[in-house]
Amino acid sequence: MLRKWFLTTAISVSLVMACNAAVAKQQDQGGPIDNSYGVNGGNLDPYYGDINPFSDVGNADPAYGKTSPFWGDPHSYWGDINPFIGQSEPFYGDIDPFWGTVNPYTQGQFLPTVFPYWQANGPQWGGINNLWTALQNAHSLNYLQLLLDLTNFTLEVVTFWGSEITQLLTDLLTKFQIDLNILELPFVNAEHRSAFYMNLYDRTMDGTNLDHVDWWMAAAHWSPQLVQAAAPGSVSMGALDAFSSRNYSDVANFKFIGDNQAYANDHGPAAASLMAAMEDNAGVMGVAPKSSVRVYNPFDSSGAASAPEITKGMLKLYNQHATVMNASLGTPGQALSSEWGAILTSASLNDKNHNYVLVKAAGNDGAAQSKNVGWPDGYGAPNNLILVGSAGPANQISRFSNTPGEACIIVNGACQEQNKLKYRYVVAPGELTLVQDNQGSSTRMTGTSYAAPLVSGTVALLQTRWPWLKQYADETVQIVLQSATDLGAPGVDPVYGWGMLNAESAMSPLNMDNLIVFQPFTYNGHNVNADKNNPNWTVADLKAAIQTPGQLQQWDQQQAFLVAFENVGYTYRDFYIPLSSALIGKTQAVNRMKHPFQAYLYQRLVDWAQGGPKHHRARHKRH
Repeated sequence: MLRKWFLTTAISVSLVMACNAAVAKQQDQGGPIDNSYGVNGGNLDPYYGDINPFSDVGNADPAYGKTSPFWGDPHSYWGDINPFIGQSEPFYGDIDPFWGTVNPYTQGQFLPTVFPYWQANGPQWGGINNLWTALQNAHSLNYLQLLLDLTNFTLEVVTFWGSEITQLLTDLLTKFQIDLNILELPFVNAEHRSAFYMNLYDRTMDGTNLDHVDWWMAAAHWSPQLVQAAAPGSVSMGALDAFSSRNYSDVANFKFIGDNQAYANDHGPAAASLMAAMEDNAGVMGVAPKSSVRVYNPFDSSGAASAPEITKGMLKLYNQHATVMNASLGTPGQALSSEWGAILTSASLNDKNHNYVLVKAAGNDGAAQSKNVGWPDGYGAPNNLILVGSAGPANQISRFSNTPGEACIIVNGACQEQNKLKYRYVVAPGELTLVQDNQGSSTRMTGTSYAAPLVSGTVALLQTRWPWLKQYADETVQIVLQSATDLGAPGVDPVYGWGMLNAESAMSPLNMDNLIVFQPFTYNGHNVNADKNNPNWTVADLKAAIQTPGQLQQWDQQQAFLVAFENVGYTYRDFYIPLSSALIGKTQAVNRMKHPFQAYLYQRLVDWAQGGPKHHRARHKRH
């Protein structure tokens, strides 16, 4: 077998250098997805060659109020990116947030083994990659151990997936210039190594009949159980995006509602797959898979969009009941430009701003905004707006991502601290994100255009669990912002804003200390040891009860659960927290509505009461 790999993958040093030169020449060009390799015609390589199916078009002159789409892939790789090890390890297999195992996957012949396989295989490749980097940095001439590790790795791949995977493995090694020849190993760059492994994962997973677990899920603390814990229902999401003549988004209800069909590409279905792709054992999973997506194209044939056309599109999406709108467009070099003031304060939209959330990609110019944002006199700064930058697997801001800086929205000629852009800014995973390619397979794309849909999906997930939040856009925005995981300098900062999107924290109480709680109920509806004259508990009572020896075990036997309420601005959220493993997956009927028990909250509750791991960042003053 070792000799076979030598023979099938041998590439000369000169050929490697020639290929790298050709790659560099092609990287900034747009074009079709390369379908020349892959499983069942799937897209093998979105990283090199014609890497950008959603090409950037000319930057419109902002003096005329025109915006351009942030759709282009700024580059697929930045340095040595390996999202398969460390804190963003995506292969967490069976989700285990409570007692025992809660498995969101229900079928597939590889189900019992595929996730344990990747849990071992990912770190194995990470070790190989780290050794490779260390040898290259040291200019070492001794690559024998690396060769042995690589050979063992390829043998294990074939052993697990079967001999039919041999051709795919050979094609991948060849395509990414990875020659299992000790003389050639020093010349394989980090980008090719990462592209090889991610393609290996994507294409082998295509044949498992399982939804793909991707690195962004762990990074943004999202899991299918958050969807299971949301109440039944559907949220309509809107997108300002290009027209697409076909739909392979894997979204149950995806519809184009206007306007210009002359400007077309596959970006809309790709972004929509991150928002709402179904859990259907077919590729990508979206954050809010019960939601629908409506797309309006504000761009003319040149790829530019005027403020009046964007306003028209947002109004049409609003009239289609979209309560969250995703916008991957703007003025180059700015996370937010002054044109948005005219849009959001227009006669069409100004009276509706509390009833929808606008999620806007920050842009891909790698610029820290220094220009303040002029706002029409007499109008306050928008509180229904979230600006989204991109971060990579190591929780570092992406090099291409625009950041808010200390730029401010100028209201009535003045800047107030709370109106700085950083207080409306979060980051989300935006590098090498797995999306539907709208051609029947999946691909990986990079850019703030792929970070923003994850935030839009989180808003939809919140509105699914608490439907009344659809009428409380300001409060919904604060939930997303204040639940983010702090990154960079402590507190809200000019690079990361509030930090990294955290879907689980957003679906949890912002501050356990502020909860209104009731004495625990049993599953048949009666209070456990309730004082009829004082059914409410203080949080001190709750902490004391949890800390009482044997109390958790007693609640488990009693099938007890906790009801709690949290005030958020002018509204509230309710939480149904099971205190017994017997209640996992069950619902509790309240006011004729069935509320799924939020099992993921149990460990957060116990940690809070016992002073264990802190799931939430230190909260900042709400402005």
